[in-house]
Amino acid sequence: MTQIVDVRQEILDAANRKAEPGTPVSLLEIGPVLVLEKNYTELEVVDALYALQEQKVIELLDGNRMRVL
Repeated sequence: MTQIVDVRQEILDAANRKAEPGTPVSLLEIGPVLVLEKNYTELEVVDALYALQEQKVIELLDGNRMRVL
């Protein structure tokens, strides 16, 4: 459970470092950092993205982008 919470927070932190909340961010800018540097699996990242979208914390957009709401 803590691993899932951690990856969710890592996603939000990475997105907020790239752009202000509400501004679209490319998942290609934050995904590799989470997988290669933070050692999360791709499945953990994808599951966390869908969970954040379901909780209305982020919005997944066309073009492999997301927006923090």
